[in-house]
Amino acid sequence: MSRRRNLEAAGQAVTHLVLVAICLLFVLPFAWMILSSFKPALEIIKIPQTLLPRKWTLINFSTIFQRLQFWRFFLNSLIVCVSVTLIAILSSSLAGFVFTKFKFAGKEVIFIVFLSGLMIPFSIIVIPLYLFISKIGLENTYLGLILPLCVSPFGIFLMRQFMEGIPMDMIEAARIDGASNLWIFTRVMAPLSTAGMGGVGVFTFLWTWNQLWWPLVIISKARMRPLSLAVAALTFQHAKRYDMIVTGATLAVIPVLLVFIFAQRSLIKGMTLTGMKV
Repeated sequence: MSRRRNLEAAGQAVTHLVLVAICLLFVLPFAWMILSSFKPALEIIKIPQTLLPRKWTLINFSTIFQRLQFWRFFLNSLIVCVSVTLIAILSSSLAGFVFTKFKFAGKEVIFIVFLSGLMIPFSIIVIPLYLFISKIGLENTYLGLILPLCVSPFGIFLMRQFMEGIPMDMIEAARIDGASNLWIFTRVMAPLSTAGMGGVGVFTFLWTWNQLWWPLVIISKARMRPLSLAVAALTFQHAKRYDMIVTGATLAVIPVLLVFIFAQRSLIKGMTLTGMKV
């Protein structure tokens, strides 16, 4: 028994070491990027590289705030991401409610059509989507950035699976008492689905914040660029200014890290409770 326990302990130790090594591989580039934003421009390109700055400085941040309309780009991203997230939560929740608690012809077929959106790369639909948005005159507008992203096939799938765990007896009891479907959704389904909504919200916000394809296609005016597109433009506008590129990437990734840190409990809870009975 003691030998078996020793083997199990050794196996767990090896597993933990492998997991720690994998985590370091993922974390190290982000750590280098963030720490490099505090280095002078010449130290960033100096060989051999160092992880910690030899000379700490904030000049990169002051330079990027002076040369770029950072707060404008940040506000653009915030407006688009918050709007898309709220609309996606509402649309996914309503769709999940309909697909789980209503019976109608072709329900499964319609759900599969929605779900097929997960298997279609965005690059395939970007040209017809651009032609449609351009035809209705929404280029270089917030609506043009928001509308194509506000319906999430993954969010619909997640909310459908989550709401499957809410007993149908509660819905039938509310209907017997004369409650409308809107009342049932707002007073019964929504309060019991906050964890699933949190998961949809986090995923949608992170995906929208990092979205580059669609803003690159639909936005041509510099003042309407979201932060992700503005940072990508640094590569072309200041190709040799690695200090600005690294600092811009750091500023762009900080909101994502903060959202994940503060919302990870809702995200994990929403994923683990999906499909479980309440």
